[in-house]
Amino acid sequence: MTLIREFFVERLEQRPELEERVMRALTPKERDGWTADWPEWAHPGQLAPAGDWRTWVLMAGRGFGKTRAGAQWVDALVRVAAVSGEGPVRIALVAATDVEARRVMIEGASGLLGVPAHKNERPVFEPSRGRLVWPGGSEATLYSGANPEALRGPEHHYAWCDELAKWRHPQATWDNLQLGLRAGAHPRALVTTTPRAGSAVLKGLLRAEGTVLTEGASRLNPHVPDAWLEAMEDAYLGTAQGRQELEGELIDDVAGTLWPAALIEASRGAMPARARLVRVVIGVDPPASAQGTCGIVACGIDADDVAHVLADHSRAGLSPEGWARAVAAAVERHEADRVVAESNQGGDMVRAVLAGAGVRLGVRLATALDGKVARAEPVAALFECGQARLAGRFPALEAELAGMIAGGRYEGPGRSPDRADAMVWAMTALVLGAGGEPRIWKSD
Repeated sequence: MTLIREFFVERLEQRPELEERVMRALTPKERDGWTADWPEWAHPGQLAPAGDWRTWVLMAGRGFGKTRAGAQWVDALVRVAAVSGEGPVRIALVAATDVEARRVMIEGASGLLGVPAHKNERPVFEPSRGRLVWPGGSEATLYSGANPEALRGPEHHYAWCDELAKWRHPQATWDNLQLGLRAGAHPRALVTTTPRAGSAVLKGLLRAEGTVLTEGASRLNPHVPDAWLEAMEDAYLGTAQGRQELEGELIDDVAGTLWPAALIEASRGAMPARARLVRVVIGVDPPASAQGTCGIVACGIDADDVAHVLADHSRAGLSPEGWARAVAAAVERHEADRVVAESNQGGDMVRAVLAGAGVRLGVRLATALDGKVARAEPVAALFECGQARLAGRFPALEAELAGMIAGGRYEGPGRSPDRADAMVWAMTALVLGAGGEPRIWKSD
C-alpha cells in the first residue's frame, strides 16, 4: 500500500460518511482496485481467524458486517483454489430460506455479486439452477434451513451458513451439511449469525471441538450510520433484545424462568384490530416512589378468548398526577373498557385523576396479597397454552418477564418487574377472573 493510500484510508476510517462520496468519484476499474484489498478495509472480527479450525462462528450484532465478511471469505477461497492448483471447489450457501439466500448472500449489497472482481473472475448467477459459477469452474449452490433433505448427498469443500439461529430445522440441516462437508483436504464452514436466545444448535456448535468464535457489537463497524446506531441504542440498549441484536450476545435463559426465550418468541403475533377485541383493559402497577416506574400495559381479548398484549405505556420518574395522566392517555388510545390498578401503592390516585380528566369507565382497585412473581405464574400458563400472546415486540417488558422465576424470585432488570406486574393485572382481569374481576392468589 502506498503512503498516499495509507493517508486516505486513515482519513476515511475517521470519517466513514465520506467513503460513499469517494467511491462514486472513481471509475468502476478504479473502484474495484481500491476495494479489492479486503484485509486493509476489514474491521476487527471480519477476517478469518488463524489456526486449524473446522467451523468459524461470526456471531455479532446487526450491522456488524457479517454478510460482507462471509462473501469476502468465500471469494478468497475460490481465488486461492484457482492459483494453488487445488482446482474448482464446491461451496454450500445455506440461509433460512431460498429467498434470503439469494437476496442477502448473492444479490445483496454486501453479497457475493458485490465483491470487487479480480481480473476476469466475476461469478455468474444462474437463478434457475440456484447456483453461482466462477470462470475457473468453482460453484456455490443455494440451500435452505427449511429443507434439510436437499443437503443429503451433495459433497462440498466449504460452506457459508447465514443466520443459523433463524433456520426452521437447524439441527437436521446442520447435520446433513456436516455429513457432506468432506471434499478436499481441509473442509470448513463459516456461520454468520445474530444470536438468538434458546438456539440449542448454536449453543452446541459453540461447545464443539474445532469451533472458533468471533464476536462483535454493531458499534464496532465504522461504516454503520451514526443516526441509526443512536436510534437503536436509545430504543434497545440495556434490554435483553439490545444485548442480543446490538451487542451480539447469546443470552441463556435464567434457570426456572416463567417466560423462557422460546416461549416469548412462540407467543409473538400480529396486532389485532380494535374491532376484533371484545374487551380492552389497562393494567397499572403504581410506583412505590417518585423515581420508580409506573407499569402501564394495555391488553385485549378477542372473540376466541385469546388475550393479547397490545402496548407497554410504562413511565418512570413521574409524579402521581403525571403517571395517572399517562394511564388516561392509554385509556383513550386503546378505547379501553376498564382500568385495573393495584391499590397498595396509590391506586386511588388513578381513579381520582381519571375522573378529573373526564374519563368515564370503571376503575377496579386490586389488593395484592402476594408477590408479583406468584401472581404471574397463572398468567405464564396462559402463554404456554396459547391463550395469551404478544402483539409485537416489547423489549423492556420481555426482559422483566424473562427474569421472573418460579418460586418467587426476580432476576430481571431493575429492582421490581413493574411492567410485567401491570400486564399480569390486565391479563388476570381479562381471562382468569370470574366475570372479568381480578382474582388474587395466595401462596401456600
